[in-house]
Amino acid sequence: MSGGLHSLATIIKRLEAATSRLEEIAEVNSNNAPRPLGSTDSSSGYTSVVPIPASPAPAIALPPPPPPPPPPAAPAAPGIPEEPKSVTAFDEIVIDAKVKPFVELTKSFASQPVIDVVNLIEQQFKDLRSFIRLSAICQQPDQKTIESLLTSLHAGIEVITRAKETNRKERDWFGHIAFLSEGGPHVGWVVSPKPGPYINDIKESVAYYGNKIIQEYKSKDVQHVEWVKAFVAILDESKKYVMVYHTTGLAWNSKGITVEEYQLGVSAAAAAPPPPPPPPPSTAAAPATGGGSAAVFAELNRGEEVAKGLRKVDKSEMTHKNPALRASSVVPAATSSTAPKKPVKPTKPQALTGKKPAKFALEGRKWVIEYQENEISLTIEETSLNQSINIYGCKNSTILIKGKVNAVTLTNCQGTSVLVESVVSAISVTRAPSFVLQITGSAPMIQIDTTDSGQIYLSKESLGVEITTAKCSSINVSLPVEGEEEGVFEEQAVPEMLRSTVKDGKLVTGVVEHSG
Repeated sequence: MSGGLHSLATIIKRLEAATSRLEEIAEVNSNNAPRPLGSTDSSSGYTSVVPIPASPAPAIALPPPPPPPPPPAAPAAPGIPEEPKSVTAFDEIVIDAKVKPFVELTKSFASQPVIDVVNLIEQQFKDLRSFIRLSAICQQPDQKTIESLLTSLHAGIEVITRAKETNRKERDWFGHIAFLSEGGPHVGWVVSPKPGPYINDIKESVAYYGNKIIQEYKSKDVQHVEWVKAFVAILDESKKYVMVYHTTGLAWNSKGITVEEYQLGVSAAAAAPPPPPPPPPSTAAAPATGGGSAAVFAELNRGEEVAKGLRKVDKSEMTHKNPALRASSVVPAATSSTAPKKPVKPTKPQALTGKKPAKFALEGRKWVIEYQENEISLTIEETSLNQSINIYGCKNSTILIKGKVNAVTLTNCQGTSVLVESVVSAISVTRAPSFVLQITGSAPMIQIDTTDSGQIYLSKESLGVEITTAKCSSINVSLPVEGEEEGVFEEQAVPEMLRSTVKDGKLVTGVVEHSG
């Protein structure tokens, strides 16, 4: 019983202590509570003023955030300045003013083979522009580097010059293709110390086929005539351009960068990815309740649904396994499961292939003899007055032509001998070094152009022939000796040195004669 009383006394004491503590807390709170306006503090005697809480201001909608600034422009490739003046002038004077209208005119009426050749010429001018730009920015490299830079121009020239031979079946358009083929080497002025005279020589080369087209179509279709004049205008403007910017040869920049630096700059500019699009403007949103760690744990508690929107990363998209991705910092969006196919090696154009097939055939009224090599005796026996002989691309061969024919043409041959009886109109020799021509009958005219080293044997019946030469050297003519037996000749050289004087306001040109 005494133990129970002791416990009850202990409980009463604890209740009294708790009651005293609660009273102290209530007293403290009553002292700190705000008093009504005008109430007096009993401890200090001053009237207290309780501030009236301000009513909450109405909510004002915040304006949308300003759009992000536009991304900065991609910096120019290091070391590559603005377009040089010689390049912009070439664009304006030659490409925009002449080449593009010529291409459009061709596409408006010409056949597809002609359009193909014109497209090659247009590409030539694009390659030429790139080379002019490089020379205006870079210092002149060594000769080996220059030759490697000119590879595309050389290939274009060869394809265009061979187009005449690969399109002989185009009867109606062969003259147009031959006209363009003669003008194919026009871009070669970049390696000539005299670009202006070089382009002028090309203009003279195309004049033959150009005049034929004009004569044929001037009364039938003026469009063909305008087409010829448009191409000649390209050559004229090219000559004017080089006489201003490249008078004594292609001009290089002595204070420019090296070719290697230029190529690195061009490669970097071409490989740089475009800047990413700006992020969409952010919209003000009310903060979600229960954010922070609570939201994270709530997502984790979803179980397998957390990874429902993820996909498996392929090895090709892992930067630690692909150094190229680390360098570009761009990971492709998706990859194909199949291995990439190897690029197909482009086929070499027909004009750049090796040895051409030999040809010896009569096509209509024209004998075609092409790409014959080391043939000792090729004989054409059945001939007529309306037939012509066209010999092209032969080497170290001998061709015998019996009877009387209309004309004989020898082009791009080397070490080729031609024995002909009689010709009605003319014999033409063009770019055929070390040729030999013998006439056993008669011929009214022999025309020789751009040929070094040649021998002509005339018979007594052909002594009235007229021989014209242009850009030739080492041309000798063997004349039969009067009173001697047949086969005895006297060799005489065709003059190469000319002298021009002005008489009565006119230019008079004559052969320089050496005495003694």
